Amino acid sequence: GVFEVRAKVPSGQGLWPAFWLLPSTRESKPEIDVMELLGHRPGRLELHFHYRDETGEARNVGHKVETEDLSEDWHVYGVDWSEEAIVWYLDGQEVWRYEERQHIPDEPMYMILNLAVGGDWPGPPDSSTRFPAVFEIDYVRVWKHLQ
Repeated sequence: GVFEVRAKVPSGQGLWPAFWLLPSTRESKPEIDVMELLGHRPGRLELHFHYRDETGEARNVGHKVETEDLSEDWHVYGVDWSEEAIVWYLDGQEVWRYEERQHIPDEPMYMILNLAVGGDWPGPPDSSTRFPAVFEIDYVRVWKHLQ
């Protein structure tokens, strides 16, 4: 199906807004990261796909999209997940795709939209980080492909 959110992300050291999908089994893999952004780099959209290969080894592929400062305005982030491919979109334009069919999940998944603060990847907030920080959501849309 297609998963889409229209959002305005915050900027600032230590902020980490994300929109991602996890299996309904509550396992950590597979994971489709529709969008992730580190607040100190609001002009770089991060896209990732985490899965287990045929031997059970955890794998991660990703793509970085260098763009305008995404915290300056509202943007639409989306992913089209089918048997053939996982395709990521920014404002309706394709920005990356993954097509190794043997790794594309075929199981129910649920969505998470969150704003993390701190952690290993974004690092801690500093004196330049403005609080309260807000990850604003205008809408979330999900639809299924017709057979």
